[in-house]
Amino acid sequence: MIAIGNALRQGTQAIQGQCISQTPLLDASLLLCAVTGMTREQLYSRSAHLLSTQEFHRYTELIAQRCESQPIAYLTGTREFFGHAFTVTPDVLIPRADTEILVEQAVLMLGTHDGQKVLDLCCGSGCIGISVASAVESATVTLADISESALVVAGKNSRSILGRSLETVASDLYRALQNRRFHMIMTNPPYLTDQWYEQTEMQVRKEPELALIGGGEDGLDIIRRIIGESPDHLEAGGTLLIECDYRQNESVAKLLAERGFSSIGKREDLAQVRRIVWGTWHV
Repeated sequence: MIAIGNALRQGTQAIQGQCISQTPLLDASLLLCAVTGMTREQLYSRSAHLLSTQEFHRYTELIAQRCESQPIAYLTGTREFFGHAFTVTPDVLIPRADTEILVEQAVLMLGTHDGQKVLDLCCGSGCIGISVASAVESATVTLADISESALVVAGKNSRSILGRSLETVASDLYRALQNRRFHMIMTNPPYLTDQWYEQTEMQVRKEPELALIGGGEDGLDIIRRIIGESPDHLEAGGTLLIECDYRQNESVAKLLAERGFSSIGKREDLAQVRRIVWGTWHV
């Protein structure tokens, strides 16, 4: 058996030696928390506590996987987003803090109006739509994704976080949503170019490629489809909110304008990088 403090040191050194993380101690701590059920504070205050043989074996397995660039969120099975703990699996993109700005903007725009119908397109884990549904209880939120495996995760998150099931729709963008209109469409779609994807960290390439690469030389093929077809699915005065890369920000705004959207706006993420673009549709 081994004490918690020694296990943390060993795990930290192993991760640090692989040069895969800028926070090796945090990574090791989170993995040990997942194994023991303790908080990080408890780990540090009980550093002399002995791990069971089973706990230590599981911990060393997780450390080995982390050293192979497996994302922490997949190893622990959870990620915090907008104040909620979301279940994540390799079937879904890992929620990122930068995307919380999309939720904030959506909540701000929805305000206190009752009966708003909202679509979370390319929903993945459901983190955007579920967070909006939690903040704006009067909104009716639908989660849509091409991946049925992702929708299973989204459904689980809906039940655990909201205590109820949101509607989930398996759909290639709008294909299964014919004749349906929404007051708001929110989306964090795939938008990386092939080149940008190859330049990402190895742990990013452990996430679903389907949720990352947007198609075309500029990565905007899927966003072009979303914008082009969205007027058929927006109520008059409805809003389309899109997350994209800062290098695509102006191009996405131009695509919205060319399609006939007005009141086009942009907002920066926590790092002061332009992350989201939106427009209003008037018939």
